[in-house]
Amino acid sequence: MNAMSQWRLKIAERIGPLYAANPNVAAVIAGGSSARGYADRYSDIEIGVFWHRPPTDEERTLVIEQAGGDLLGLDAYDADAECWGENYTMGRRQPDESKSGVTMDIVHYTTESMQRALDLVLNQHHPDELKQTLIAGVMYGLPLSGAELIEQWKARAAAYPKELAMAVVNRHAMVDYFWRWEMWLHRGDNRMLVYQSFSQVEQRLLHVLLGINRVYYFGFKWLDVILEQLPIAPPDFSNRLKRVFHVEPTEGAQLLTDLVEDTYDLIETHLPEIDVDWLRTVFRHRRPLWEQAPPMTSPLRH
Repeated sequence: MNAMSQWRLKIAERIGPLYAANPNVAAVIAGGSSARGYADRYSDIEIGVFWHRPPTDEERTLVIEQAGGDLLGLDAYDADAECWGENYTMGRRQPDESKSGVTMDIVHYTTESMQRALDLVLNQHHPDELKQTLIAGVMYGLPLSGAELIEQWKARAAAYPKELAMAVVNRHAMVDYFWRWEMWLHRGDNRMLVYQSFSQVEQRLLHVLLGINRVYYFGFKWLDVILEQLPIAPPDFSNRLKRVFHVEPTEGAQLLTDLVEDTYDLIETHLPEIDVDWLRTVFRHRRPLWEQAPPMTSPLRH
């Protein structure tokens, strides 16, 4: 645990009990890079609050007032993520310089929504990224209150089902229309779309490898942290993945092609139930190129 994580956790430990004092709060965790121990100067302080029933805006703002924070924004309920969120800052560069402190990122869930996420991902094997992120946050979070409940959730999520791994791989493994990188390059050196395409493919590969390694998705902000959790990966995966963006597009495309093929080899080895032959057929397909009209096999009809 580095020093920048340690002082952030001390702040979280001061704030957590303010939420836990509400009898409607079931548990509070410190999450994110601070809880995992690798925070840097860009890191905010993430806290997850789990309620027996939905929180009110007044309950959420009360803690900010009690903590002496400067409110940045109070978000309404997000139906997709099943959560409420707010941001505020703690501390100031100068006493009269509001909103200049470290950012607090607070996310509120109900215990019912947490149970739904566990059921969806672990029982129904749905590869929903938002629900996986929530589960990963609990798995790596540090309890500030309600430790027994948090440990129950962690124990339930400890076994990553094979069926979930297959669902994740099936969702992300198909790489189609990869040939378009060459088209964009030839159409005015459009590297914006070339590298967008490369990025999309790399993210697909990361999702696939998370599934193969039975690791819950938790975002791609910390690439090196993700790569450390992928013991099953193509040879020299980290260097090859990064090099794609440090060479000319033609070489980058070949590097990426090799990474896709190597990843498909791993799917064949670890999840043989998946039709990798079809994935390769789709990936290797190239649209025929024509500068002049092709021969017609039958007369054109008018």
